[in-house]
Amino acid sequence: MISARPLQPLHWSRSLGNCCQWTASRPASTFAALSSRPQAKLQVYQSISSDPFVNLSLENFLYKHSPTDSKILFLYINRPCVVIGRNQNPWLETNLRLLRSSTGIENKGEGGNTVNDGSALFVRRRSGGGSVFHDEGNLNFCVICPKPIFHRDKHAELVVRALKNVGALKTRVNERHDIVLGQDAQQEPSPLVVKAGPSDQDAESPPLEKPVRAVKISGSAYKLSRFRALHHGTCLIDSPNLRQIRLFLKSPARPYIKARGVESVRSPVGNISSALDESVRPFLMQQIIGEIMKEFALLYNLDRNALRKAQRAHANDPELSSGDDWVTGILTDEDARNEPEVCKGIQELHSLEWKYNQCPQFTFSTHPTEEDPRPRPEISPALSPSTKAFFRVKSGLIIESHISTSPDPDTAQYEAKCVHKILHNKPLHEILDWASVLSSASAFASQESAHPGAFASTSPDNELSSLAKWLESKLGH
Repeated sequence: MISARPLQPLHWSRSLGNCCQWTASRPASTFAALSSRPQAKLQVYQSISSDPFVNLSLENFLYKHSPTDSKILFLYINRPCVVIGRNQNPWLETNLRLLRSSTGIENKGEGGNTVNDGSALFVRRRSGGGSVFHDEGNLNFCVICPKPIFHRDKHAELVVRALKNVGALKTRVNERHDIVLGQDAQQEPSPLVVKAGPSDQDAESPPLEKPVRAVKISGSAYKLSRFRALHHGTCLIDSPNLRQIRLFLKSPARPYIKARGVESVRSPVGNISSALDESVRPFLMQQIIGEIMKEFALLYNLDRNALRKAQRAHANDPELSSGDDWVTGILTDEDARNEPEVCKGIQELHSLEWKYNQCPQFTFSTHPTEEDPRPRPEISPALSPSTKAFFRVKSGLIIESHISTSPDPDTAQYEAKCVHKILHNKPLHEILDWASVLSSASAFASQESAHPGAFASTSPDNELSSLAKWLESKLGH
């Protein structure tokens, strides 16, 4: 179980975060003007912001406003964060409780936005695909191109060529369009823990060890429109948090949730640095960035001078350069602040409505149901066997629920009715204190006196408290 393993502090170099403090000297909206210029057929950018909300919004601006026949490469590195797909369920895909308690608490700030005072973030991106963990050892690449020339392996193969250029010869694109790193048969199997077999259905089962001969170092997501295609992906170069990743992407609520939408495919992961000599690590990230730029230039015939300027761009001099048909350079937080549409995108990604209410309908149930007949783990030895918790969530709101503890069917139905009066149409992410919810329902039942046994003889306060703690342990508060 996750609780049995103490979480190590996340590694995050503050020097990476300090890159955000540079102030560009260029006029406001230079980035917007250059990137949307009809002649700008080829564009290469590297962001020095470590803010995932900024980088994803800059990326979206390029996708929407660059010329429809342009090809764009955008590279960035985010601070530690969990990023889920547009149509994913955060209660199913992440351990929200661990994310908040171990790495900072997201609080509701002005305008309903979230304020994070820790070292990791929770982000929902605009593209589809699965959940990933970003940090300073993880390079994010994005290629935007005309839809007619797009296919899912094209730019993953570009990244593989770049990785092979630095010596990672055993990288390849697999049938799922992921980039994997093979291991020699004579090498020790990867020490990574991999879930296998029926225990995948039970987040509380002990993980099974099995040898791994290839590890995933890059996953991809896509966004397609009538004229444009966006492919962005991660690339684990030298993550210092490698063994933490699975903890953040393993939800304790998984055995109880039946969800629509996209579920992540879990795979063992590894660093590119593990396949290379120790001496190259200090410069590996920038070397790979340069090689990806070079492969992009070769693929799309980018001017040599433009490539040279892109590769030599530096955080100390965050400038943009342009030629007849190209734009290259550094993007900063100021570029985001200077463009109203990028700012609007950042605010949207920060909003609690986007983060939580975007997910498709799902149910949470402690017991098998007709629509979700899977067997469930025992919920808690502190609770009576008759305890049941069920709710249906649509657009983030609880539209149906049944929470009861009584073994008597009539009393249980009444208990559920009392709880539902409090939960009906309430956003699930706003329930920070399940003990208060259950206590209010118990008080309401006591006032009505319709069922004297409700939340009483079979459910003393300590049992309601245990149920509240159990719900909070699964749902992230």
